[in-house]
Amino acid sequence: MIKYVSVCVCFLFLGGSLASASPTQNPKGKFILTIFEMPDIHAGAGLAVVLQTPGGHTYLYDTGVGDPSKSDPSGWVGGFNAGRDLIIPFLQKNNIKEIDGVVISHAHLDHYGGLLWLVDHFPIKKLYDSGYEFPGKLSPDWQSELGGYTKLRERFKARGEYQEAHTGDKLNLDDQLDVEVIAPPKTFFGDVHPERRKASDPPEHYLVNANSLELRIRYGKVVFLFPGDIQKEDQVESLLPSLPPGKFKADILIAPGHGINTAQTPEFAAVVRPKVVIASVFTRYVANSSAPEIYGKVGAKVYITGLQGWIRVTSDGEHYKVVTERSVNRSSNSRTKLP
Repeated sequence: MIKYVSVCVCFLFLGGSLASASPTQNPKGKFILTIFEMPDIHAGAGLAVVLQTPGGHTYLYDTGVGDPSKSDPSGWVGGFNAGRDLIIPFLQKNNIKEIDGVVISHAHLDHYGGLLWLVDHFPIKKLYDSGYEFPGKLSPDWQSELGGYTKLRERFKARGEYQEAHTGDKLNLDDQLDVEVIAPPKTFFGDVHPERRKASDPPEHYLVNANSLELRIRYGKVVFLFPGDIQKEDQVESLLPSLPPGKFKADILIAPGHGINTAQTPEFAAVVRPKVVIASVFTRYVANSSAPEIYGKVGAKVYITGLQGWIRVTSDGEHYKVVTERSVNRSSNSRTKLP
């Protein structure tokens, strides 16, 4: 049985002594996930996860919000870019000199925007994604967003530092980790029941979400699942039928679609049956998150960045611990040091 401890303050209890919840380096033999809290700048919910592997490597799963702006003096909507303002300070504080690889789940700016800044300011060895390209005609706004990622991908391709991945592929991120791609397939997921979609949810949105690069990472006995932003219809009618149910079972789940209602289904929760769910969503959307109810019914503890700030999961392959920046009972303005 895998055991875990949840700690909602600034310290971990380790071996009878108090140690900072913000280690300067990843201790060998530990797998550490840090999920950042994104500010609410009305430019997507955003997801950025730092993966520090047992062998001492550093990867990112998505890079958070970064929406280019011609009107803001900073060049970014809301004066914010997650790569510059969250990821780089974390890497510097933790004495990390390079990123071994970046996994981009899909080509929406609240997932790849941070990379637009990082690519020019920090060493990155490799880019991984599903290779998905939206097949239809794009409006100027969507052309800027989706086409902007294509240009970013081409930069890594030109340097020979790119890998496309699909269902069943294994990624060699660390010798101590088993990293398997669970979606999308090489043929990609198609347009499931477009007549059921809302007008506010165009195919440039839901089809790109559906074809997120989804990872299952096993470290010893502990399994982590990263499903990207795949939405309700595509989970039930495309993703779940594509693999045996055991492929989705996980202890730690990064909530699909930030934990908001358009991406939460009882069917997915029942198959994954996670013990811990982490939703990257700000306070304004918390009321619209069905994740606590849906995953609570299968016994999971749900953490939300908009309530608890940055969230860290540390595992030795046998056990895992969850540490949060703040407890839900504290003021949202009460912050601790960088993770």
